[in-house]
Amino acid sequence: MSAAPPNGFTVLDLGTARTTLLQVSLRDGMMRYAGHVTVASQGMRKGTVVSLPAVAERVRAAAAALEQRSGAPVERVLLSLTGAQVRGVTSQAGVALTSRSREITREDARRVLDLARSITLPEDRQILHVVPQEFVLDRQGGVQEPVGMLASRLEARIYAITVAGAAKDNLVLAANHAGLEVEEIIFAPLAAAEACLSAEERHAGVALLDMGAGTTGVLLYAQGGLAHAGVVPIGGDHFTNDIAAGLGTPAAEAERIKCDYGAVAASFAGETSTIALPGVGDLPARSLPRRRLCECIEARARELVRMLQAEVGKAGALGGGIVVVGGGGRLQGLREMLAASTGMPVRVAQPAPLDGMPALLAEPEYAFACGACYYAHRLLARQQHPPTMWEKLKAKFAELSD
Repeated sequence: MSAAPPNGFTVLDLGTARTTLLQVSLRDGMMRYAGHVTVASQGMRKGTVVSLPAVAERVRAAAAALEQRSGAPVERVLLSLTGAQVRGVTSQAGVALTSRSREITREDARRVLDLARSITLPEDRQILHVVPQEFVLDRQGGVQEPVGMLASRLEARIYAITVAGAAKDNLVLAANHAGLEVEEIIFAPLAAAEACLSAEERHAGVALLDMGAGTTGVLLYAQGGLAHAGVVPIGGDHFTNDIAAGLGTPAAEAERIKCDYGAVAASFAGETSTIALPGVGDLPARSLPRRRLCECIEARARELVRMLQAEVGKAGALGGGIVVVGGGGRLQGLREMLAASTGMPVRVAQPAPLDGMPALLAEPEYAFACGACYYAHRLLARQQHPPTMWEKLKAKFAELSD
């Protein structure tokens, strides 16, 4: 984020199924909804770019529509990342401050975090985020904000989210080809957590699952800190494709009946419930038992739940349970199947609304777009933090000594 205070933020959620641009304005440090545009994505598969011209054209058109709607230019964006083979790695480092305790400055915290992030990675991987897990002050751990506290030695333990460099760079390139500058690229579940998780849930331990069209992003928190990040290569489009193949219907129709009638098991369908399928080509319209639709979904749902169960198990006990965001989480019965498999409570979350935001954006599929605004706002607030009382006293003493 730029150190200069912006007039607002524009978020670009570049997903496999849909592309959303959300713009908020800033006045007196407060965010307010300014406008948004959502269009069907093109040129994306499993969260990665497969056709640069198609992605750029769709983003360019969406940006032009948003400029007309909000009356403000769309030039710089906060960009989502969902695929790109996300992996996490832990690291730690420490620095001696002085022989005697002194107040820890923001520069001290930055220095020790820079040391902790000095990780040797394969050439094809890049660090996307460095998330402090905790700071340790003179062997006292569990500190979240060390600036202003006293210590003679400062250590940092971090969790670094790494991604496939080429996949990440192609996302940025697609935005650039659409005439947009990428101010920051954000792992989508990390932003969604800003709008959907409470501090109490993070401290108790919680899993956030971002179920998109192409992939499902995973974040695990333990004792308030990030413990694991990953991506499961199954999303809502996999269910759609299974339905299209199993019922012999076009993908667009398969998506419609999935959203309207789909469920993860035949037990959710009544014995006599049927669904109507329109004719394809010269074939007449037909009706099928809803149970058959659910049977097309069940095997993939159980595969996804098994993979998510393995991911969730990497953090141990999660007192806060599982929180699901993303459009894929709407599938009937998925929450119950996941709860039965993991033995944990599961809730589908809606993002905390922005001031003036229309109700239709307060839905799970817009968790990243809303959360990225909170994420950027928090970073901006940190950059513009007020001086501590000790800093004020030191400045006063300096004035008196002049």
